Amino acid sequence: MYKIFKYLIFLVLPIVLSSCFELIEDITLNQKGSGQYKLTLNLSASTTRVNSVMAMDSIDGKKLPTRDELEIELQEYLKKLDSKKGISSVNGSLNTNNWIIKIDLAFESLDQLQAGLLEVSQEINKHKTSDNVNEVQLSYQDNLYIRKFGVLIPEKWQNQIKSDKDFNRLNDGKCVFIQRFDQEVTEVSSAEARISKSKKAVMLQLSPAEIVNHPEKLDYTIKTTP
Repeated sequence: MYKIFKYLIFLVLPIVLSSCFELIEDITLNQKGSGQYKLTLNLSASTTRVNSVMAMDSIDGKKLPTRDELEIELQEYLKKLDSKKGISSVNGSLNTNNWIIKIDLAFESLDQLQAGLLEVSQEINKHKTSDNVNEVQLSYQDNLYIRKFGVLIPEKWQNQIKSDKDFNRLNDGKCVFIQRFDQEVTEVSSAEARISKSKKAVMLQLSPAEIVNHPEKLDYTIKTTP
């Protein structure tokens, strides 16, 4: 998903900065570490704005992809991801009428999911990946879930986004991160994450602006009962 995040959020930055959007990451983890990963990026609330931007050939000298090019990119990504060890049942869709992208897959372990994502990113970028990607951590072992994603937003990107005149509009967006478990959750390191009433799920909701200003909020751990 690193490639998709970068392509849809940072390459098409003017669209995101001037639009209201919702991003939902939903991970279901079984006791043995396998599970399901779902990702949804929803720009439907700003369809008119997105369509007007997409009608342009380029912005600030950067060529904007066409609808067909976005679809080709997504399908290429999904095909490569489905071929990686420990990853299966990869599905995805791009609705360019309402601007909603969805990705859904099964994984045997989070370690294999992370490895597969990195491999695909390297292949698509011709083995030129940022050192920050190698610092990403996503694992679930011995009843401890660890995620470290803040490094994906380096200072250079932070400054680029903050300098945009529409930066404050990112306060209107929503990014939701959900983790579901078979066992009960006993502890969450993030003070902003919330444990569900069933004690078997954790949710962290942040605005895009919060993530840009404090990317470390994407990093936290969850402990579950043995």
